[in-house]
Amino acid sequence: MPKASAVNVLIVDDQQSMRGICKYILTQLGFTNIIEAKSGRDALGKLEKSNVDLIISDWNMDDIDGLTLLKVIRKHPKTQAMPFIMATGRSDKEQVKEAISCGVNNYIIKPFDASTMKKRIEAVIGALS
Repeated sequence: MPKASAVNVLIVDDQQSMRGICKYILTQLGFTNIIEAKSGRDALGKLEKSNVDLIISDWNMDDIDGLTLLKVIRKHPKTQAMPFIMATGRSDKEQVKEAISCGVNNYIIKPFDASTMKKRIEAVIGALS
């Protein structure tokens, strides 16, 4: 059971407001090590420089979208097992199936609240103690 404060989270979203909401919720849940990326390309750069334990990424972004980011992460030995939660504004079953086939660990539909976020994170990394 990891303590939330020991988990390094990377939030990837091209909208600063969504990153802010996500960061606020994570802080409420006890996370203190939160890295923000404004695009998939930015996220890849931050992954090279930082120790990340969990990625929460938006699906729809310019340059590299969440699904492409997931595919790239799953190809690299260093990041292939990294927990990845996809955030999306659409609950399209085909989209969800595609993300699962590409190795997503969980997904969360926007807008979400702290209790939904906590459930999704705990389903991926275990209970937050």
